Amino acid sequence: MDRLIDGALASYSSVEPLAGLEGRVGSRVRVAGRQRMFGWGLAVAVAASVVVVGIMMRTEQRPALKGASGELVGGLGPVAVPKERPVVPPRAWRNALRQPTRPKVLPKLEQFPAPSPMTAEEHALVTFVERDPKAAVQMFADLRKRADETIEIQPIQIPPLQSDGAE
Repeated sequence: MDRLIDGALASYSSVEPLAGLEGRVGSRVRVAGRQRMFGWGLAVAVAASVVVVGIMMRTEQRPALKGASGELVGGLGPVAVPKERPVVPPRAWRNALRQPTRPKVLPKLEQFPAPSPMTAEEHALVTFVERDPKAAVQMFADLRKRADETIEIQPIQIPPLQSDGAE
């Protein structure tokens, strides 16, 4: 049985690989290696920038200490250096410890919304009501009756288009 299987497998392996197969595989391996190195380089650069930003955010700018005579402290003269540094709370605490600011008080209108000037149509209506109040009452009563009526919309009829006698 083993000889039969070995013979069958030997007949399958008589096919030769395509020309240049080794070169193509080798070039793919080299490209993959370069891409992997590029990925690692990018990861290292991002990590380094995160560390630098973290350090910059954590360090605070401290003002230079000045002595009684106004000279900078740091071994440049006989200036007394305070032995204890004042305790400075972290930024988040300092923001919370600040005095709350009062919101700006906005001006309040006596009437909201503010009245706008009358349009020409509104002015004409006021003039009509002042001149003939009975006719205005009758007109508004008619409008109210018409508002309660049902609206009937006629069906749209579009005749077919004709061009040069052809239909």
